[in-house]
Parts: sequence; C-alpha cells; structure tokens
Amino acid sequence: MLKEITIPVLKRKKYALIALISALVMASISYYLTIVNVAFHSFSILLQMDGPLFTTVSFGLSLAISILFGIYIALFVFRHNLIKDSKAVKPALSGIGGTVAGVLGAACPTCGAPLLALFGAPLALMSLPFQGLEIKVLSILLLLLSIYLLVESIERKINC
Repeated sequence: MLKEITIPVLKRKKYALIALISALVMASISYYLTIVNVAFHSFSILLQMDGPLFTTVSFGLSLAISILFGIYIALFVFRHNLIKDSKAVKPALSGIGGTVAGVLGAACPTCGAPLLALFGAPLALMSLPFQGLEIKVLSILLLLLSIYLLVESIERKINC
C-alpha cells in the first residue's frame, strides 16, 4: 500500500520538487543546529569532540529525518490538492511531532542544543543514554507513522 501510492506521487515532477526542496531545507536546518554551538562552527572540531561513530550515526539519522520530512510534505500537499479539506489532523500532528523531535535532537550534545536552551536545558542531550540519538529515532518513527496515515487517507479518498 505504501509503495503503491508514495512512488507514483513522487514520480510527478511537482511533488518530487516539493520533496527535494523540503528535504534540503530540513537538512540545512539540522546541520546548522548541530554545529551552531561548536567552536568556530567547524565540522572537524565536532568530529573530534563527538567521535567519528557518533557523528556518522547522528548525521545519518538526520539525513533520514530530512528525507522522510520531504516525503511527508510532498504527500501532504498531494493530499491537500486531492481533497481540499481539513481532515488531515492525525497525519499533520504526527508529522509535526516528528519534525519537532528531529529539530530538537539536532545538536552537539557536548556543546549544547540551541533549541533546548530556550527551555533552560541546553545540555539535556548529554543526560540521555545515547546523547540524543534516541530523540532522532523517535522522530523517524513519528514521521513514518505520519506518512503511513497520509497514505492510508489518500487511499481511502481514491477508492471512494
């Protein structure tokens, strides 16, 4: 079911472009928030501080979040264009939750998370067992849930 709707939607030039632009914007925001507190905004210093394994896993998860976010936005726009109503509350809320979790988890745990500093806990990622990677995994799960709910909603509307 997921492939039968998602792939044809993303093969359309308009929605593929929406997905690509959304993914690039999300990846840029994630990268910026990850190195904003690192000395001299340097990736090499981040790599020295966090280690190559953690940095690779963190950026890999951020890339997955960015790609899923792009797919989510493209499907959301497709669904909106398909039915033009406001009954997309469940998929929208889980997609927003996944995106927010991904953005909150985008940071260097030893330098502090810029967005968590707004809540008075800049080094909160250091207190977690996997230094914030679990937040990124949660974000991926929420985005997958939202994509599934959107595809289910689109399939119901197409079959009606």
